[in-house]
Amino acid sequence: MRTKPDTTRAKRELAKVGMAVSLGTLLATGFMERMGGQSGQAVRNVHLASGLALVGFSYWHWSLYQRSADSRGHRA
Repeated sequence: MRTKPDTTRAKRELAKVGMAVSLGTLLATGFMERMGGQSGQAVRNVHLASGLALVGFSYWHWSLYQRSADSRGHRA
C-alpha cells in the first residue's frame, strides 16, 4: 500500500479534468451564444476565458508527458 501518491500522475489527472471542464464550458457558451439568442458581453467573456483555459490546460498536459533530454540518453 502506497502512502505517498505519485505527484506526476495527480498533475496529469488534474490537467485532464481541467481540459474537460474548459471544453464543456466552451461548448455550452458557444451554444448559448448561437442557438439560445443570448449574446451578452458576459457570455462572450466566459467563452473567451474558457478557450484560453483550454489552451493553457492543453499545454500543461502536453508538458507533463515530455521526457527530459537526460532520460533519452542525449547530453547537451
